[in-house]
Amino acid sequence: MESLSFPGRLRDRDHAEAPLDATLTFEAEALVATTASGHVQRIPWLGMRLRRSDAGAIECSSGGITASSVDPDFLRALEAAGGNDLANQVASLEGESVANPWVGRLGCTLALGLLVLALLKMPACFTRTTEGIAEEIPYSVDEAIGEFASDNMPVEGGVVSEDVLREAVQTMIDRISPHRSLEEAEFQFRIVENELVNAFALPGGHVVVFTGLLEAAETPEEVAGVIAHELAHVTRRHGIRQVVKAAGLTAVISVTLGDLSGLESLVVEVLQNGYGRDAETEADEEGVRMLVEARIDPRGMARFFERLAEEQELDMPEWLSTHPDSLRRATRVHELAAAACDVEWEPLDIDWDAVQAALEEL
Repeated sequence: MESLSFPGRLRDRDHAEAPLDATLTFEAEALVATTASGHVQRIPWLGMRLRRSDAGAIECSSGGITASSVDPDFLRALEAAGGNDLANQVASLEGESVANPWVGRLGCTLALGLLVLALLKMPACFTRTTEGIAEEIPYSVDEAIGEFASDNMPVEGGVVSEDVLREAVQTMIDRISPHRSLEEAEFQFRIVENELVNAFALPGGHVVVFTGLLEAAETPEEVAGVIAHELAHVTRRHGIRQVVKAAGLTAVISVTLGDLSGLESLVVEVLQNGYGRDAETEADEEGVRMLVEARIDPRGMARFFERLAEEQELDMPEWLSTHPDSLRRATRVHELAAAACDVEWEPLDIDWDAVQAALEEL
């Protein structure tokens, strides 16, 4: 393979908030990003996702790793190096750069304008119609909104880099994520030192786990249940649906025109107000489905709901305050677990005593 290199940037789990300058080169099976300090990440051609950022960079992502370059020759080099694995995606991006973007945007805007007029005459259909619109929005919009919110939304507490804690959460995600229903969804996480018994996921797969959640759990399966629930919000695209509901067609027009500014407050509103009973129920059921397929006992999730409801009757943690009827949900989880009676559960390979010891040292 011809030796080519391009200047670029690297973002991975260890550098999620501050991407590093890197040199991008090609191997037979992967794109290689090498920083000045010698840090190396490889992104295989197979399974790689390509997108063009708002700044015009070509971004290559897989497994929580993203390498990007603004070099105008980078996309053509990717096409030559990645071959059939990237052909369709490269063709799509090349189409974006050749076509006049305002023609497509104007067409979308006119279509949406007509839809607005139709909705004014059919207010009872508004919720159902916006749900349908959300389904048609490409997942790359979820990723863009999630990255934008992750970079700009204030979260109280410092990021925890303790290996024992990160490896524990990574083990859970690695067991659960292969069973996701949305193949293009990838997940990256950070642990934040905060006493809230909480975890949340932004659109596009940005997951935040608070240390209070890890401290409150008695087993790793309890935390895995919470994480599965949050991953389900991502794969069921509850975030983008809620954004469309909160801002109506204004949000759809904004994302169609590539303008993500102003959406941060909407995402924050989604997190503060919760997703609603139907979305929470769907996330519970989808989370249990993934747990069952991963052979992780979902009754850990139910036990966690039950114990917190008993211990915090009057002072419910913030995470549960946006997830009402925890005892009813625990009963439903038990029912779903009982339906999977033939599954042989496989304990998570996590030393929970070591996790608790690491938390005490923070």
